[in-house]
Order: sequence, then C-alpha cells, then structure tokens
Amino acid sequence: MLRSIFAATAALAVVSAPSFAQQSSPGETLETLYDVISGPVGEARDWDLFRQLFLDGANMRVVVPQEDGTNRIVTLSPEDYIERAGPNLVANGFTEVELDRRTYNYGDMATVLSTYEGIYQSTGEVMAVGLNTLVIVREGEDWKIASIAWRAADEEWPLERAFESEDG
Repeated sequence: MLRSIFAATAALAVVSAPSFAQQSSPGETLETLYDVISGPVGEARDWDLFRQLFLDGANMRVVVPQEDGTNRIVTLSPEDYIERAGPNLVANGFTEVELDRRTYNYGDMATVLSTYEGIYQSTGEVMAVGLNTLVIVREGEDWKIASIAWRAADEEWPLERAFESEDG
C-alpha cells in the first residue's frame, strides 16, 4: 500500500512539474513564465526552462514613464533579463501573480494581455502592478514567446484601464 501511494505521488509530481513539452497553449506558456520567475528567497530559478519559453531572437521591453511625460524603453534579451533580474529574484524572493487576462488568437499567433501584481517575498511588499503584453506564436507543437512588453500602472494608467480600447 505504501509503495502504491509513493508511486502515485511520484507520478503526480511528474505530471504537474513545469515542462516545456507541455506548453500546448499560449496560456500555458504564460503560466509557466510566471511560475519560473516566481519563488521564495534563496530559491534558484529554472533558467533553462525560462530560455525554452522564448523564440530565438525574442525580446523583452519595459516601458518606464519619465517625469517629463515621455517614456524610456529598455530592451532586453531573455539572457539580459536573467543577468539583470536573476540575482534580485533570488535575493528578495519574488512572486508574480496574474490578476486578469485577455487572449486574442489569430491562427498560430496570440496576443496576450495579462495584468499582474509583483510581490517581494522577503517583505511581502507589492513592488508593482501593471500590464504584460506578450506575442506568443506556435513553433511546431510548442507555443513560444516572440516578445514581451510591460509597464507598471500609475495615476495616468491605473490597472483599471489595462483592457481599454482606443481604436481610431
């Protein structure tokens, strides 16, 4: 009986562990991204899995509003992100929690808008809320990230405006 319980538990752990081969939808790719960058203080991230989530040549851009009303755009590769953010994620612990999502599919492309809350695990402090915008495309059977752009919410762009349409 004990052996059966152990085998069932081990099988469940294998099924529920993040695996790139299981990224069968844009939503699963996004959820794996959040899982990979999130973790407690001192926990190493699975950067190999993180890298596998991206297409070759993918980019990451953060929009940083300036006091003069302009934006500074910082462009990173996934490797740049690992180098710059990785040590901080481990030192402070960090969890990115999705608050809401809109997904727009067109064939083998998806645009995903995902509002988030980033929390430092070391203090419990909410360090940012904002919007991630991802372009995720199918490559073979896998959905991979082509690009991510994100911006923290502020007075001019509160989270409530994340899904507004300004066509025209």
